[in-house]
Amino acid sequence: MPDLATFRISHPTLGEIKVIRRTGSGKLSARWINGRLRVNIPAYATENEIVRAIEQHKADFEAIRPKPRYAVGQTIDCHNFTATIARGNPGQTTPAINLAAGASASDLRFIITLPDGRNPEEPELQQAISRCLHTAARHLAPHILLPEARRLAERFGLRVDKWEIAHGKSTLGTCFPTQRRIRLSYLCVFLDPELRNYIICHELAHLTEPGHTPAFHRLCDSYCNGRETVLLRRLRSFSWPVDR
Repeated sequence: MPDLATFRISHPTLGEIKVIRRTGSGKLSARWINGRLRVNIPAYATENEIVRAIEQHKADFEAIRPKPRYAVGQTIDCHNFTATIARGNPGQTTPAINLAAGASASDLRFIITLPDGRNPEEPELQQAISRCLHTAARHLAPHILLPEARRLAERFGLRVDKWEIAHGKSTLGTCFPTQRRIRLSYLCVFLDPELRNYIICHELAHLTEPGHTPAFHRLCDSYCNGRETVLLRRLRSFSWPVDR
């Protein structure tokens, strides 16, 4: 086993494990990231101690292993569209989504096909399915988000000179008050209509109140029919159907 700060070892049941030596750490910790186990260990641990610790905590690691999110035959309800996972053609090598199949605004149903013979629980396939859903959301975002955003702006008598779809994954909305420009992340497509509109109302309120002042929250709350606090709480606990 190499004497490196970060290295990988293979385990018969846990799979490939990323081991990180932490200076100043006195105990072992672990978590699963994208289907792979990451273990942090004290920097002074020897090779035998590392192997022994992994075996000793194997059951604990299995207990915290996330269950696969996607399965063949599953239909994923993304609120504004659905995607069904199916087996693909024998020659298919990677998961794929047919965007043309959901081109109708009234029938947003897509099919994600997987390589035949591959186990859909493989971390690589789970991540690829998530990427397919991201692709669908980016494709649909202008058609789903912008009409509703314009409708709400008109309802509140607000002028927005430019609406944009953003492709970042951490910020759901951004307002530039002096430019009267608002950006909405394509990820808002995954939100249910009420939460999606909350993001829009939040950014619209920033046109009048740039900061998160009491006046801003009063205005945003009025746009949300008195539900700003409830909607913010719901957003913080929202279960995303994709990796972020």
